Amino acid sequence: MYEILIVDDHTHLVDSLAIGLPWEQMGITNVYKAYSGEEALELLNYRSVDIVVTDIHMNGMTGLELIARINEKWKNTKAVIITGFDEFQYAKEAIQQQVSDYLLKPVSNEELEQTLRGIINRITEEGNELLNQQKFVYRFRESLPKLREMFLHELISGKNYPIAALKDKINLYGLPFSVEKEAILLAMRVEEDYSNTDLYSLSLIEYAMFNIVEEVFSNKFNVMYCKDSHDYLIFLVQVSSIEQSDKENSAMVEDLARLSQHQIKLYLKSKVSIVLSNWGGFPKDILPMYHSALSIYTDYIGYQTESFFHVTQIKEEFEIQPLAELYRSQTLMELIDIEQWTAFESKLTRIFDELERAGSGVREYGVEIYVTLLQTYSYYLHKKGKRIFEVFGRDIEKMLKVDASWSVGPLKEWAFSSYIQIKAYSDSRSDHIRFDLMDRIRRFIQENVKDITLQTVADHVNLHPVYVSNLFKQETGENFSNYVLRLRMEKAVQMLKHKDLKISEIAHEVGYQKPQYFIKLFKSHYGMTPQEFKNSL
Repeated sequence: MYEILIVDDHTHLVDSLAIGLPWEQMGITNVYKAYSGEEALELLNYRSVDIVVTDIHMNGMTGLELIARINEKWKNTKAVIITGFDEFQYAKEAIQQQVSDYLLKPVSNEELEQTLRGIINRITEEGNELLNQQKFVYRFRESLPKLREMFLHELISGKNYPIAALKDKINLYGLPFSVEKEAILLAMRVEEDYSNTDLYSLSLIEYAMFNIVEEVFSNKFNVMYCKDSHDYLIFLVQVSSIEQSDKENSAMVEDLARLSQHQIKLYLKSKVSIVLSNWGGFPKDILPMYHSALSIYTDYIGYQTESFFHVTQIKEEFEIQPLAELYRSQTLMELIDIEQWTAFESKLTRIFDELERAGSGVREYGVEIYVTLLQTYSYYLHKKGKRIFEVFGRDIEKMLKVDASWSVGPLKEWAFSSYIQIKAYSDSRSDHIRFDLMDRIRRFIQENVKDITLQTVADHVNLHPVYVSNLFKQETGENFSNYVLRLRMEKAVQMLKHKDLKISEIAHEVGYQKPQYFIKLFKSHYGMTPQEFKNSL
């Protein structure tokens, strides 16, 4: 849950602390190490560190200078000073820098653990206080209209919520809607030309339309609304009491919808068309209600303006309707685009569950599913620069011979086997890409070990430093900084063996401006100083 950074130019002390405390028991998930103030600042640019433990006296930037820089940029990061200097001036400056604690060397693991646990408790308390502040509550309430709109938009896009989660959302957003109680959907098309209107003014107009409809319905009905991806204004209406009969409710909703249409024209000088859906259960019937309303615009209203239509006016019943799950967000195309393979497989399972309930429409739907899947698989492979036959081989002939005579079984077998082939290709491709990327990274580090940093490597491969760091650790099992240190030490050894150079010159050649710092690192790594190593040859 929390992350900590240990900073000291004595590498053995840093390494010892990093493995000496029960970090997971303390609630600390990541322990980072830095051997100078400069290295610590570079790491802080890419990691969300909660606590920094640092020595005061270090080569280059001091611990107090480091904390001052941290306070400028990362105000919520807590700092602990560990030092062998028991002087009032240091303590005074540490207090000025709002250091959380000041410990004198030698510090036992038990003392440091106790100190860190106290700081973690304070961080937790500060977080709880923040959550309880009136400012936070005010901002949440300020965001409620937009959150409610997003909630309805998710429902008309086909998002399914478990009943418990749905009720939690309704309560959290203060919506007076009852689950499984009937509701009706109103789809409004704005027919004025607002193409030359700026976004702010258009938003105000739409907000006024939302308010008019809500106000018109407010005496007898609860309303929530949103704008869909086609720029229709969508309203969901539910009776606020159970006194009226269904017939009275339907008549009243139609009258109020017509009144809304009239008032929008009267007060906003804007023409709108309105379509009312049939009544349906909330939220299970919202998606078909929404689709049926949109179909009225395309099938019946077209370019007519100021229309008013109720779905019940249509007597004809359609046997065939689109498969709901096939087009429910997230679609197969959306999932394969971001390679969410587990979600893709679950989506396939739900599609075929719906297909098996389709009765006489199985063959018709089978072709619809097949065409959608073939398009999805083709899109993915072509995006990766692959021809279909390169992945499917001879199976391509079978794929292109599918027709309406297929039954559910063979279609399902083809769908899932093709998915497995696509996923296997993706896994193999990802492994190859990571292998090539790591090869480029290693070669670049080896060729530029003197001046290498995580940022220069990231720039070389055009990736974010955090991704490069995580990839390096995942693929090699070694931290980036440890790998660079090892390469520099190995290069120093070779130079000590084969070149008659001064220690200061070797230090500079392997990337260290301060020879003393290089000597400390070398001794920590090999157990002897460079000069001692050279003398032993």
